[in-house]
Amino acid sequence: MSTSEVRQFTDPLTGRCITQLTGSDERSVHGYFDIPPWSPTTGRIAFTRIAKSGDKAAICVMEEDGSDLRQMAESSFFSSNDGAMAQWSHDGKLIYYKDRRDRETLICSIDPDTGEQESMPGSLRMLSPCAPLNAYHAHAGGSFATDKAMLDHEDGGAFLQDLETGESRLVASVADCIELHPRKDEIRGWHLYIKHTKWSRDGKRVLFVFTNEGKNLKYIENPMVKDLYVMNSDGSGLHYVGPFHAHPIWHPNSSDILANCFWGDEDWQSFVLINSVSGERRIASRAMMGTGHPSYSPDGRYMVVDYVPHTTGVATLELIDTETDDIDTLVRMKVRDHTHSGTHLHPVWSRDGNKVLYASDASGVAQLCVIDV
Repeated sequence: MSTSEVRQFTDPLTGRCITQLTGSDERSVHGYFDIPPWSPTTGRIAFTRIAKSGDKAAICVMEEDGSDLRQMAESSFFSSNDGAMAQWSHDGKLIYYKDRRDRETLICSIDPDTGEQESMPGSLRMLSPCAPLNAYHAHAGGSFATDKAMLDHEDGGAFLQDLETGESRLVASVADCIELHPRKDEIRGWHLYIKHTKWSRDGKRVLFVFTNEGKNLKYIENPMVKDLYVMNSDGSGLHYVGPFHAHPIWHPNSSDILANCFWGDEDWQSFVLINSVSGERRIASRAMMGTGHPSYSPDGRYMVVDYVPHTTGVATLELIDTETDDIDTLVRMKVRDHTHSGTHLHPVWSRDGNKVLYASDASGVAQLCVIDV
């Protein structure tokens, strides 16, 4: 059964027309701010809808304008923050999502035209934009970063998976990262793990985060480890890039990495571009402090940033012209529960750079909205 839940409204602050694509009383969320939910071939949007009971989620698809909304599959392995990570294959033919059966994590696919489904062991994070490959992170004994698993430095790390054969292989272990780290002798016995495997726009390299975040205070493992590493698309050439603070994402040039970082002696964060080869750093924009989930338009000129002051209950999406450093507010909205168990806006660019999609719980339930920029 297909339907449409679309409604449009005008943002009172900016005067822009916002298209709210979903209107269910169940939560609707997209994958992440670095994963476009639009098909690269048809423009259809894939997303996750979470049941009120919280024990299952539906994998859904709709046309770019929100019409023909259909449920395609179900998952029992998801989060309120990014759902089941629903995303399109590089050729736009399949929707992939994560699931779990009998404690085994799975990566599943469905053809939205035929309904044909397949599954294989694995843990979905991000699909290559150019090939049938999945880059994900896992720990010894499963995908969860338990205290015991984080002490097994040989078996946990970054994996590459061939989606045609289902074969997964560990290409960068925690132990490998330790050996390249400038503090390697200090951190060898620490609770360390890898997360956020992300493909460059050209599909030639993968970055990931190496950290003990969340365990550094519990086990007094300080100063905290939180660093970026990069490797080639086949897992070779593992390279230490350097520390950062939050939300790394590839620049469209597939050479620089954008992240929120502290700069010099400043006690606030800035938007910083880090060269993935040399580690050289430069300011991306001074239009505002480094915050939220910043990302570049496909042409590399504009940044979109979600700005969520914790004391106001109101958030905005800001558009920064990186050539002029001018800033423009796209939309202003209420924020009900801006936590990882609530709703993060996660603004994400369309593949053509004409639209930004985000999740908003201003109505009390997470809904997907689109702005034509």
